[in-house]
Amino acid sequence: MKENVQYQEPIFMVVDIGGSKYMPGFVDHAGTILYQDRREWTAVEPEAVVEQLKEALHDICTKHPELAEKTKAGGLTIPGFADPVSGVWVESDFLIVKDLPICDILSKEFGIPFFADNDCNACALAEKYFGGAKEYKEFLYLTVSTGIGGALYLEDELYYGGFWHAGEIGLFVLEEDGRPSDSGSVNGVIEMYASGRGFSKNFVEAGGPEIVDGRTPGGPEISGLAKEGNKAALRALELEGLYLGRAIANACALVDFKKIILGGGLSLLFEQYQEILRREFARIQPERNVEIEATRLGYSGAFLGAAAVAVRGLEGFCGSKGAGKAEECVFHVKVGQDSVESVLELEGMPYACHEASFGSFLAAKTIEDPGQNLNQLVKAGNLKQWEGISDTEETKKVLFRLGSQIGKAVACAAILLDPGKVTMEGLGTQSDAFQEGLLETVKRETYYRGNLPFTVQWTIPDEKDR
Repeated sequence: MKENVQYQEPIFMVVDIGGSKYMPGFVDHAGTILYQDRREWTAVEPEAVVEQLKEALHDICTKHPELAEKTKAGGLTIPGFADPVSGVWVESDFLIVKDLPICDILSKEFGIPFFADNDCNACALAEKYFGGAKEYKEFLYLTVSTGIGGALYLEDELYYGGFWHAGEIGLFVLEEDGRPSDSGSVNGVIEMYASGRGFSKNFVEAGGPEIVDGRTPGGPEISGLAKEGNKAALRALELEGLYLGRAIANACALVDFKKIILGGGLSLLFEQYQEILRREFARIQPERNVEIEATRLGYSGAFLGAAAVAVRGLEGFCGSKGAGKAEECVFHVKVGQDSVESVLELEGMPYACHEASFGSFLAAKTIEDPGQNLNQLVKAGNLKQWEGISDTEETKKVLFRLGSQIGKAVACAAILLDPGKVTMEGLGTQSDAFQEGLLETVKRETYYRGNLPFTVQWTIPDEKDR
């Protein structure tokens, strides 16, 4: 335990679980880290993982009985998918774990309730309880590390989506026909350009050496070279700002985020690319005033996230709006003569967006393409003149292209918001060409590889709404 630390009860026993290591410890109700240990996995089979976790937690209780006796709950961050309601570790990104009732197992072992969540979701919870998002009801957390993940708060609660997969902003396609994904997703996703491995590849492709100080160049090496004026390093940082700025700006076309927080290893370089990021964001969203900052929690975000999961559990968490209820998460899109609008419906009620404008979503082929937003594309398409005309090649071409461009935005909405259904209505949306263009793009630019879990419904508005 840290010397002379004044802590607030209750105490939480936590474990930040990673692919190669795990970190058990104690955290108090205010987010003060009282004790932290680091251990390497000696085996990764489910039974071995459980035994190692039990042993580690018994060890820290023996070392600090004064903390253990004040412990009221346990919290876990999971590298993969965890059901936050049942506490089941469903699957892992790195370990051989599937459908493991880890919270029940540890609760029986230690006589206190345990709670778990995905590590990125837990980091967002840590920002809400202990970090820079305490005063915000709507914010987006991004972890920019080996991969890129996201988690979002809507109406003052963590939003999970209809299939529990909301927030995967790293899978936004920003480069048509771009780099192949190494995680089984589609080509051209931002994760392949702005994650740690993408950042390193950008540096090498800009002319930087493949080996720096005896190792593959990562954030620290490239950052140091940039400070010395190295052109390849400066270009890598420029691209980092552009990719993240564009992805964040398009996410803000979908939701009324008031704050964006970047975590993960590359957030430590935020000062070096923030100007470019803000410039790209402002170009796409000139009317939005959104705070963008690096996490204040440093490398402790996931560890504190485990404590935040425990705090929320003690508060009586039993799910959030639409969580895992695909039929209760519906994303509506309406195409007008000079604008495109959207509404997210949760459990039959519209989520109120006062600043986000779906029409401000930027459709572009590559990061070098300045693109056009959806409102500009609709105006340029002059849809009114094509109304009722569906059999000419020119009409089909215009409507197919428009459907394709709006499809980019729908694909990103599906990735970020994870709806169970998307509805489309308005000018041009009933034409075969528009529908073909939209569906072709949505299937190409979502990680479902054409097997969409959500339905797309083409609706005709009531006469009074026309």
